Amino acid sequence: MAIILVVDDEVGIARLLEDVFVDDGHEVMLASNGRQALELALTTVPAIILTDLMMPVMDGAELAAALAAEPRLAGVPLVMMSSMPEGVVVAKGAAFTAFVRKPFNIYALVDLANSLIVR
Repeated sequence: MAIILVVDDEVGIARLLEDVFVDDGHEVMLASNGRQALELALTTVPAIILTDLMMPVMDGAELAAALAAEPRLAGVPLVMMSSMPEGVVVAKGAAFTAFVRKPFNIYALVDLANSLIVR
């Protein structure tokens, strides 16, 4: 079991991922923007973070930069999820472990997350 932080302002996607990962035996924390995610991650360091790119308050690229600047969180795998092409995300300067294009295959995302979880 691992703690997974899911960051997405689309409630339906966040709840779907929560349900799937809980069914897979993980604990899930939810945030609707990067600022909330950073606060949660600083309180309880997750094993992996899955984040949307486009969100209000603090987007996924800004979250990636904030995580990289925080020594306790810099090594946590970050999966960037977006309907935008990967090149757009890279152009924003976001550093991430893996990229998943929306809409995604839920089974492939679970397999990817499980393979990246820091044990």
